[in-house]
Amino acid sequence: MFVTTRSLKIKYKSLQNPMQDFIQNHDSHRSLTKEVVFLRYIGIADSVEVYKNDILKMDEYFAQQSIPYLRLHKLEGLTNKAEIDRMMKRWEEWQIAMEHLPLLDKTPLGNKLNNASLEWTKKLSFKQMIQMLKDSQPHASPTLIKNFAVKFLYWMDCYLPRLFSEEHRHSPKVVFIGDVTQHELYFLYFLSTLGCDICYMNPKEDLANIHPVIAAASTLYKCQNVYQQELTMPALSVQSPQPTVVPVQTAKVIPTSTKECSYEQLASLAVSVVMIKTFGPDREVVCFGSGVVLHQDGYILTNLHVVSGGEYFSVLYENDATEYTTDQFVKYHHIYDLAILKVNRAGKALPVKMDGQLVRGQKIVAIGSPLGLFNSVSDGIVSGFRDIRQMSMIQFTAPISNGSSGGALLNMHGQLVGLITAGFDDGQNLNLAVPAHVIYQFAQNFIEVSSS
Repeated sequence: MFVTTRSLKIKYKSLQNPMQDFIQNHDSHRSLTKEVVFLRYIGIADSVEVYKNDILKMDEYFAQQSIPYLRLHKLEGLTNKAEIDRMMKRWEEWQIAMEHLPLLDKTPLGNKLNNASLEWTKKLSFKQMIQMLKDSQPHASPTLIKNFAVKFLYWMDCYLPRLFSEEHRHSPKVVFIGDVTQHELYFLYFLSTLGCDICYMNPKEDLANIHPVIAAASTLYKCQNVYQQELTMPALSVQSPQPTVVPVQTAKVIPTSTKECSYEQLASLAVSVVMIKTFGPDREVVCFGSGVVLHQDGYILTNLHVVSGGEYFSVLYENDATEYTTDQFVKYHHIYDLAILKVNRAGKALPVKMDGQLVRGQKIVAIGSPLGLFNSVSDGIVSGFRDIRQMSMIQFTAPISNGSSGGALLNMHGQLVGLITAGFDDGQNLNLAVPAHVIYQFAQNFIEVSSS
């Protein structure tokens, strides 16, 4: 069986007048051969006021010409756990399909585009993006590749329906203004392979270490002036139709006691604290740590430094002899030092404290696995609040050791008030935890929220 559908043939245009060429490059989106503009416009030509006005005029021009157009400042974040599960399942199906072109042709890849050639190009380009990532990071773990693919698949669902419609006669335009990540730049290049004209604008500086394929496809234009402050643009008044978004699941409410618990009652909450082993490429354990069950469906919160660089992970639950392995690394945040794993085992979630403030001197209990001693319980007080590397942290006195990272810091009502993250080797009982409000910012769609 052979694939007979033809893919788009893209030629990247050499630019004489970069911004003008981007604006005025018009082509039918139905053509199989396209001349595409990919511009990296760095700095500002005149003043910041002129820079902003030129962008607003461009917004107006594309609206008047009925050209499908997106002005972006960052790409949508993937936080909805239902969406993450859906994209992970799609990626699992695609890992098989990518090995055989006829199977690739028959396997759906999200929302189907009306144009058969464009749909086929989308599939081939997605396969190319995965290969480009592997080429640029030859030692990337399967988990890293999966995280990239899941995020990329989600972006495709978010943006392609807005850009490609049978109602439009012209090829789409995409403008991205501000700091771009490597993965976001991959997505802009992906859109260019579908016939979109791309303009990446950064008034400060260009992205470092651009993939050679993207560098070759794009034209770099540097202005004499730069603008180092944060650039705030007014919202785009006319946008392409918004995509259909799967609504975020309503969090299940876990009731918590209004009375203080005894230490024995608090210790029983260790059923919701797990031990995590992180395995490297040689299947050797490279790190021990702890984690907290956030949701009954198997979502576990831990520190990024516990799981970073792991090929796969194992999770041990209290009173359960089974060791559950997983490679489902759902999301992470470098600054917060937080990460979420998913395990195929139901668990009892810890309620996260969402109201009120901790106070210095307040009693707390820590549960973790210091030095591999599974679910050790210790008590102490909140001794202060510190800003460490631009992050607000809780300082507490309950003893912890290596392996406690990712463990639970509880108040006397059994609520999670912090995630244990670090201790000072040079001091006694000088320990830190990520506070609950930061946990909520990072993981709100994975939390079974406490009612008190």
